[in-house]
This record gives sequence, structure tokens and C-alpha cells, in this order.
Amino acid sequence: MEKWMIYSEIMQLKQKGFSIAAISKKLNISRNTIYSYMNMTPEEFDHWIHGSMTRSKKLDPYHNTILGWLKEHQDLSGHRFMIG
Repeated sequence: MEKWMIYSEIMQLKQKGFSIAAISKKLNISRNTIYSYMNMTPEEFDHWIHGSMTRSKKLDPYHNTILGWLKEHQDLSGHRFMIG
């Protein structure tokens, strides 16, 4: 639901005449995100949100392994376990 709020806020601010840079600063999100959201109709945005919720992520196969590492080494932050 949060993404819908951001989408709505972007559209309202643009309609009020705010520049992309001003919207970016006000909402603390990248200009690329603003351009991406602005180029979508509400129907396209809804489809995009649902698609992003169901697609698999690159690290999904390693989910349990990473959780195991983090539980085993609670004194270290997660960025210490970067693979590669």
C-alpha cells in the first residue's frame, strides 16, 4: 500500500507544478523512480506492483543459508556476508 501512496503523492505534486527535482527532494526518492512512476497509468502501476510481489528474487535460493549465518553470527552485521 505504501507504493500506492508514493505514486499518488508524485502525481499530485506533478499536477501542482512541482519539478522532478523538487518532488525527489520532498519525498526523498530518486528522480529515476519518479520518472518511472510518472510514466505509468494507474492500471500499469497496479500491474507492476502485483508483478513485483510474485516474482522470484536472485537471492531466494539462499534465503535459509543467509538466515542461518545471521543467527549463528549475531554480533556481525549482514553486509559481512556478501557473496562474491
